[in-house]
Amino acid sequence: MNGRREEEVGLLVVGGGPAGLVAAELAARHGLTVLLVDERATFGGQIYRQPGPGFVVRDPRRVGRDYWAGVALVEAARGAGVELRARTAVLSLRGTTAVCLTEGDEHVTLLRARRVLVAPGASDRPVPFPGWTLPGVVTAGGAQALVKASRVAPGTRVAFAGSGPLALAFPAQLRHLGVNVVLALEAGPAPRAPTVARLVVAGWGNAALLRDALTYRARLLGARVPLRYGRIVVRAEGEDRVEAVVHAAADADWRAIPDSEERLEVDTLCVGYGFVPSTELLRLAGCQFGYDENLGGLVVEVDAWQRTNVEGVLAAGDGTGVRGALVAMAQARLAALGAAADLGAVSRARAARLARPVRRQLAAKERFRRALLPLYAVGPGIYELATPETVVCRCEEVTLARLEEAMEATVDTDALKSYTRAGMGLCQGRSCQPQIGAVLARRTGAASEAGSLLDGANEARRPVPRLSGGQLAALAGTTPRPPVRPAAIGVLADDTVPDRGLFVGG
Repeated sequence: MNGRREEEVGLLVVGGGPAGLVAAELAARHGLTVLLVDERATFGGQIYRQPGPGFVVRDPRRVGRDYWAGVALVEAARGAGVELRARTAVLSLRGTTAVCLTEGDEHVTLLRARRVLVAPGASDRPVPFPGWTLPGVVTAGGAQALVKASRVAPGTRVAFAGSGPLALAFPAQLRHLGVNVVLALEAGPAPRAPTVARLVVAGWGNAALLRDALTYRARLLGARVPLRYGRIVVRAEGEDRVEAVVHAAADADWRAIPDSEERLEVDTLCVGYGFVPSTELLRLAGCQFGYDENLGGLVVEVDAWQRTNVEGVLAAGDGTGVRGALVAMAQARLAALGAAADLGAVSRARAARLARPVRRQLAAKERFRRALLPLYAVGPGIYELATPETVVCRCEEVTLARLEEAMEATVDTDALKSYTRAGMGLCQGRSCQPQIGAVLARRTGAASEAGSLLDGANEARRPVPRLSGGQLAALAGTTPRPPVRPAAIGVLADDTVPDRGLFVGG
């Protein structure tokens, strides 16, 4: 054990996806010293995921445009002088001081930054239903990792169940890459004339998105992959692995309609009901949150320059609400310009001038997102598929029945964690907490209300639907504690991570 190192940097960017890479490059080009860290072995995030170390691209035509877009982002950041540090996890964040651990290292690094931009991205929305723990049931992100990074098909007969643009894009991408997709299920309704008209109107400035949607639909039609609207997965069946998927018609709230079940034999079920922001570091830092199910749940509140309520901490990308890569990169540009202006690298007048086209782009993307809501608004039925015997916490194998039994005694999330061990596993509640929060919200009857905050500079924060205190606390999960990623006990045994008086030496 070598203890710790200490470093100082102008801007620390946490997350090597499109938002982090764009922000890092722009900030570096405006004169800031920038360090970008990511816990993965490669940069590019989920959408621009790069093959892992040791893989060589021999046929550029087969890897797709997402790969090359990621390569361009990484090279642009390097060219601007950004230091890129892979396999480096941030274990703790207090103000603008981060505790980082690089894989294989024997010590942690204490990073003191003048500004910190948290761009952690998002993870697949966990949807517990009977059979979701069977081998062969994979998330969209997991399947993407197999196909994009390792060039491995997830199965030989693949069904996709999900909602949102992903339900159109992902099956088409898999099929294009040679995966045998036999069925695609969309929980939302089929597009109708009024919705299509709104999309056309909102298409101004979003032609590329409309073009992509038409391309994906044409691929599915050309490959004769059925795309069925208003259908939701009910359960996966099988012994040692998934052997069939059972799906049913869904009402407007995504609740399964009785006597509408159908069964299809498959060896793989890919589930993609959207994403949830990765909020662990932002919660640990003490940032304020709202809640919007259609943006993935908890949404950190930011001002016009992506600043949170915590001095020196900014946030951008899907970690602030899932809106897609284009919005993530636009937010990142605002964050970089805001940080550069705050630190005196550019004048506020020049930052405002450079930000104008970015703000117009964001406004166009938001119009398009709102036009899509009638098709893809998340229904509460997504949290009602589990039966009492369904495992909700996969790490600790805690069933819904066990959780509901514990809820008879308490509705405090920290107490539930202690009673049941749900959330104590390797994922630290990332997989089970949305379901636990939804069950708690139903039991307590907590209702949402709209609201927004103003920051200290009197800049209007973006309105975010907010929950009542009880429901927000339930859905926020257990009290955030460092380390937010698994770390060897030897790393934590030095004085880098403060104990806040919890431990007293003998």
